Amino acid sequence: MPTASYNKFQPAIELMLEGGNLGSETWSVKLATGVSAAAGTITEVANGNGYTTGGNSVSVTSATQSSGTYKLILSDPAVWTASGAGFAFQYAVLTGSTSGNVGYWDYGSSQTVAAGETVTVDLDQTNGVFQVS
Repeated sequence: MPTASYNKFQPAIELMLEGGNLGSETWSVKLATGVSAAAGTITEVANGNGYTTGGNSVSVTSATQSSGTYKLILSDPAVWTASGAGFAFQYAVLTGSTSGNVGYWDYGSSQTVAAGETVTVDLDQTNGVFQVS
């Protein structure tokens, strides 16, 4: 599977900077076939064949500020194992219970996952899923 690039959803940035407490949010990673960064919306992978609507929960490992930089580190990893007909996705989406869709990793093209294959979304345990300075 190719390396994915991280992108932010524009509407979430304002909400986070207006005083959201990211360390107390309930977080999940979802898989999607489409995203609109400007609108903050996604087309989530259909339920079934190893994927459950709403994605997988990830917990906060740490949410700290040091020298003026806030860093959110989430548990690692989010994993899915395809079954039946499998599924396809292009984006892994970070979603907060209050913030909504915050950011996504773009795999560049549709990724087909056949029965028995596993998708693992590794979250950066050193630099966090994002930093705000």
